[in-house]
Amino acid sequence: MKRLLFTFVLLGTAVFADAQAPTDGSHSWLLAKYDLNGDSQISQEEISAKKLDIFRLMDLNVSGGVSYDEYAQIDSARRTLILKARFNKLDGDKDGEVTEAEYSSFLGQFSSIDANGDGMLDSTEMAPLDDEYKTHCFYWFCLRLEND
Repeated sequence: MKRLLFTFVLLGTAVFADAQAPTDGSHSWLLAKYDLNGDSQISQEEISAKKLDIFRLMDLNVSGGVSYDEYAQIDSARRTLILKARFNKLDGDKDGEVTEAEYSSFLGQFSSIDANGDGMLDSTEMAPLDDEYKTHCFYWFCLRLEND
């Protein structure tokens, strides 16, 4: 049980770190996550080491393998942490409830896309988004897929 709790805390830290990733288009979050020796480069060995650390965290019963149940537990915990982080962003007054005003006024990454800060998105600000992704929307749900 302690190992599961420890794993959830570490995953929560990872989600928080991802949520705090810069929105200026830089990839410094990649360095923070994978550059283990601090040389401002990411090697295949560093990625493998990071994946091994994650694998060891998923192996809740320390059997040397990850069962489907272990994988499902970790995935469920990760999803819960992501949902909680999203909810906390929406809950502006932190009272545990998202009001209509909080939900409708949350602009997410709008300011990072609004390059000139005029409160409007024009075609030049949206063009990079169109070039990189193809977006498919159905009501409020949108799926962005990388262009080939």
